[in-house]
Amino acid sequence: MRYFLAAVAAASLAGAAQAQDYTRYQGAWNGSFLLYFAQQDGGALGPPMVYPGTLQIEQDGTVHGSVPDAACLMAGTSADYVSPVNATIDLDVSGCHDVRFNGRYSGKLLNNPALKYASIRLSSTHSLETGTAQISAIIRH
Repeated sequence: MRYFLAAVAAASLAGAAQAQDYTRYQGAWNGSFLLYFAQQDGGALGPPMVYPGTLQIEQDGTVHGSVPDAACLMAGTSADYVSPVNATIDLDVSGCHDVRFNGRYSGKLLNNPALKYASIRLSSTHSLETGTAQISAIIRH
């Protein structure tokens, strides 16, 4: 009986540790990153491009990541948004094959602990004549 209780306790702790992965926005994230241009009316301008990518958010708020197939590198900062589960993110994106995606971005990471994923929506802080560059992603730990 003692071994059974120890096994149940270990399984419970493992489940709690896994659930905690989504109680804060910091950590290693990966998923599909959607890069596109939004027109002033909100519609997409041209076909969106989807690439696998990663994002690492450190405990001190430092952010770095990459979307290798698009050659994009990301670096910036994050801070709590409403609660420690969500974040505001400011990024500098550089090195992209499509240079229109290079530049400064601002947006939110909204975490969904129940469904174990987060969504990111970032908008370029500068507009081009053709629209505003956007980066969106569905990411997981």
